Amino acid sequence: MPRATRSHSHSPTCSPSAWAAVVRGADTMRARRADMPKTFSIRSRQRGAVAIITGLSMAVLVGFTGLALDLGRLYVNKTELQSAADACALAAANELVCDPAVVGTCPASFLLNAEAAGIFVGGKGNKDFQGDAVTIAAGDVRFSTTLGPNSSYAPRGSADPNSKFAMCITRATGITPWFMGVLGVGAQAVTASAVATLAPGQTSCNALPIGICKKPGSAMPDFGYTIGEWIGSTFNSGANSDESLDGNFRWVDFTISAGGNSEIRDQLAGNGAVCGLRVGDDIRQPGTQQGAKSAYNTRFGIYPNGANAYTAQTAPPDRTGYAYPNKAPGSPVIPVGTSAYDDYVSRQDANDPFISNEYAPTGAAGNIPGNPISPAEHATYGAERRVVGVPMIDCDAGNQVPILGMACALMLNPMSNGATGTIYIEYRGAANAAGSPCRSAGLPGSNLATGPRVPTLVQ
Repeated sequence: MPRATRSHSHSPTCSPSAWAAVVRGADTMRARRADMPKTFSIRSRQRGAVAIITGLSMAVLVGFTGLALDLGRLYVNKTELQSAADACALAAANELVCDPAVVGTCPASFLLNAEAAGIFVGGKGNKDFQGDAVTIAAGDVRFSTTLGPNSSYAPRGSADPNSKFAMCITRATGITPWFMGVLGVGAQAVTASAVATLAPGQTSCNALPIGICKKPGSAMPDFGYTIGEWIGSTFNSGANSDESLDGNFRWVDFTISAGGNSEIRDQLAGNGAVCGLRVGDDIRQPGTQQGAKSAYNTRFGIYPNGANAYTAQTAPPDRTGYAYPNKAPGSPVIPVGTSAYDDYVSRQDANDPFISNEYAPTGAAGNIPGNPISPAEHATYGAERRVVGVPMIDCDAGNQVPILGMACALMLNPMSNGATGTIYIEYRGAANAAGSPCRSAGLPGSNLATGPRVPTLVQ
């Protein structure tokens, strides 16, 4: 019987369909392996793009933050500089009180005083978030006779001495940016400017507690007086007083109270000023106030002997104490009734003190109590203390009377001991008139305002 044979073939026993599945699986694995490097590369590139975008975004954010903060800092500096410029211009304009219609060319001291006042007051301000003091150079206080563009203003040395407009420029330089510096922005500079002049006041502060009596039948604005006219007082009465001049002036109490003598002394010495006064307000006539003479005379730089509350520091004098009417060797000699304003301005420029042997009091005026200060002290402590705004009143209308208008007056001579002699003032026109040498503090008004002229920002 033949033996059966066993096949030893090594051929796969898988069916064709199974082999096809195996082949497809292998292809799939190869495809996956082929895809894996491509996927890794794309993700890497995406991560790099995100980093770039993030970096650029941060730069933009820093830029906007820096723009906001650094520009805000510049804006704050600008605001602070503007406040200092405003204060400087107002202080400087307050000194431009010379009347060129009378003196022709105003002395250089008026612009010098205006420059010094502007630098001092403006320098009280601070900049850079109040961290640094504002410094104003002399050349940044400038003057002009008219309101015009900034280029029309000149520093004191080359400005018209009759200027009536003051401009101040304040500066802050070297402001280093906090954030924008990283973008290449360097140090910045900021400036501000302001212009001020004297304009009629809507309200004012009393400069002297006296009132001028209007002449009978007269009307505003001058109430019967002419510029340069002398007005005698009723402060000192008696057989030796001179009451021959038309009109007179009297003490007034602005507070309508019983303060009387003490209030008048304080106001004469420069304390206790009453502000907010308007034409039409009522004031009181308190009668004779002989006890006020010591305070009155401080305006002339004459201070009582011995210990006293009045000193050149606490009760400032005028820039001159020279008195009228005068006599030789004084020159020119100015008798009663002759305008002393022109000579007074020149005496201010020289800081002349009260000179007893050149003073010619009328009647038996008696002695002037106290000791005059020196020219150097007038220059150091002096201010505009004798050209003053005062109310016009109807002195015959009773104890309490309304203010009819505001006048400008020059105090001519000090008060003497005893109830003898006449005290004089010189009428210098309505206090709101253009070119008036009077000025006050208060609220500015329109050109129709009737108060004394006050420093007013105009640009």
